[in-house]
Amino acid sequence: MSSAPLPTPTPDELEDLIYFSRTGDLESLKDLITSLCANHSCPPSVVLASAIDVDEDGLGSQSSLLHYPAANGNTDVITYLVSLLTPSTILGNSVGATTADKSAPQLVNHSNVSGNTPLHWAGMNGHLEVVKVLVGAGADPSIVNAAGRDAVVESECSAKDGAAECADWMLKHCEGLERGVGANDTRNGDEEEAVADAADEDMVVEETSTEAANDADGQQT
Repeated sequence: MSSAPLPTPTPDELEDLIYFSRTGDLESLKDLITSLCANHSCPPSVVLASAIDVDEDGLGSQSSLLHYPAANGNTDVITYLVSLLTPSTILGNSVGATTADKSAPQLVNHSNVSGNTPLHWAGMNGHLEVVKVLVGAGADPSIVNAAGRDAVVESECSAKDGAAECADWMLKHCEGLERGVGANDTRNGDEEEAVADAADEDMVVEETSTEAANDADGQQT
């Protein structure tokens, strides 16, 4: 039995989904997701699974909607999006039990083009409450990015306020991480540069979000 295909947001719809996630406009995000669910006759988890930042050429950051509030520490948006990852039964067996819907919880561990998960971004930017929400939703802190670093190591290397606390919390509350930690004294120059590159990528996310928010404020009457 074949599963229903993922809906395809238009470029404008995808841009709006990403924008609202970045800027923390929770009400607009809810309204848009509700509208897309009605238009595509699917549960919100399927809409979320389809909203990956990929352009017409198959490029882009490949980030999910979870990445942006994770980077910016928006706990309300992360909590809302995570709540959508449970397969919905509202529409019954015709839609609520599709393979796409069941796979939606994997988004919490979705890696972008640099291999960073939302947990990488939350930890290295020092957002402990977001880290807790993601781990509670099944985020795996042992996943490594393109630089070969898991979320704990990236958090340990980050200069952002709160990042060290994120690393400590994950070490205390997540199993099997000891083997990936303790490399601070042995990390060579190439490794440090790779970590710095990953942190720079996330700075771009936060700066873009702030700029977008300022633009929105300037347009208000």
